[in-house]
Amino acid sequence: MENLSYAQEYYLCAVNSKGDVPAMKSVEIHGSLLAGAVAQLLERGFVERGEGDALACAKPLDDSFSYLRPPYDAIASQKKPRNLKSFVTWEFKPRLYNGTLFAIGASLAALGHADELSPQGFLKRKTKFAPKPEATATAIGKIRSELLESDSGGITGETLCLTALLDKSKLLKDFFSKDELDALKKRLEEARGSEAYDMAKDVIDVISAGAAVAG
Repeated sequence: MENLSYAQEYYLCAVNSKGDVPAMKSVEIHGSLLAGAVAQLLERGFVERGEGDALACAKPLDDSFSYLRPPYDAIASQKKPRNLKSFVTWEFKPRLYNGTLFAIGASLAALGHADELSPQGFLKRKTKFAPKPEATATAIGKIRSELLESDSGGITGETLCLTALLDKSKLLKDFFSKDELDALKKRLEEARGSEAYDMAKDVIDVISAGAAVAG
């Protein structure tokens, strides 16, 4: 499987076979999804934090990251500069979340990691994208391999970011047993001293701050 971003891998783990976000966890998932997307925009230098930690676009968005277009455009069009927490709260509305969900899902379908579902229902207006089970299994397999089956040297920043997103939206327990969750927590603590964690720390802090607003 191609090297997917943690925002794309999170989609694979958070969206169900009907292309929907589980209703009982929709607030946490939408908040984490947006926080992950903004974190990636910051990490790649498309967005920067200025005075007062306010978000602002720094350079045009590359075509290869077009799935981040919804939050990028929302930041570009804001009349009042906002920091991450304010931005997530201000934009706590279906249009941005659904747009981000759709854009990421479409990018995965184009890569063959999700199935495009025809619009359903009376109005038939909404196309959805369902993760392929093998793609989800591969994303979860990275966490299992790097955090449960290898030493700290095998951990990557991308996997730490994915794990942070799943943790903040309370989805880890959907994929791991209680014993595995206990082991994951221990390994994450151990990873705090690793080079990978140092590289991913700023991103994880953004994810934690943004997801906490919604959660």
